[in-house]
Amino acid sequence: MASFDRKVERNRVKMNKKGKGPNVGRGQGNPSSRSSLGANGDGDVFKGRNIILPVVLFLLALMYATVGLMSGPEQVSSFLYWTTIILYMVLAVALYLRKPYLRINKSWLYTSKFNRDKMLDAGNINKIKVSASKIVIEPKTREPKWVFYRNRNRFDVEAMAARLELYANTHHVKLERE
Repeated sequence: MASFDRKVERNRVKMNKKGKGPNVGRGQGNPSSRSSLGANGDGDVFKGRNIILPVVLFLLALMYATVGLMSGPEQVSSFLYWTTIILYMVLAVALYLRKPYLRINKSWLYTSKFNRDKMLDAGNINKIKVSASKIVIEPKTREPKWVFYRNRNRFDVEAMAARLELYANTHHVKLERE
C-alpha cells in the first residue's frame, strides 16, 4: 500500500510541475488553461473596434426592410420577416461591441480570431512585420497570419509596434519595419 501512495504522490508532483494538476491557480502553470485566455489576463492589452462587418449587416437589414416595404403590406406583416431584420441588426450590434484585441504577456501573445481565443508562444513566431498601417505576426506553423489594421479595426499601431519591439528583443524574434 505504501508503494501505491508513493506512486500517486510522484504523479501528483509531476502533473503540478507540468501545470496540469488541481493545485494550479489561475494563470499559473500551463498557459493553455482557459483562465489565461481572453483580453482580461496579465500583460498589455491593445483593443480595436470592428466596423466594416457590422455596418454591412446593418445596411443589409435596412435594404431588406426597404425592399419589403416597397413590395407591399402582405409580406411586411409576416412575423418571420421582421424577425430576420431584427436579428440582422442584433448581430451587427453584437459584432460591433465585441472588440478585437492583442494581449502581449511575458512570453505569449493572445488574440481573438473567428470568435475563438488564440495564443502564440514566442518560440512559434517566425517574424513580426510592422508598418504604418498594420502589424503582421507570422507563426512558424501553418496557422494563418495575425494581421492588425489601423484603418479596418482601429488599432493603435504605434503603441503596439513599440511594445512588440520590446517583446521581439526580449525573445529574439525577427522584427521587420516596412
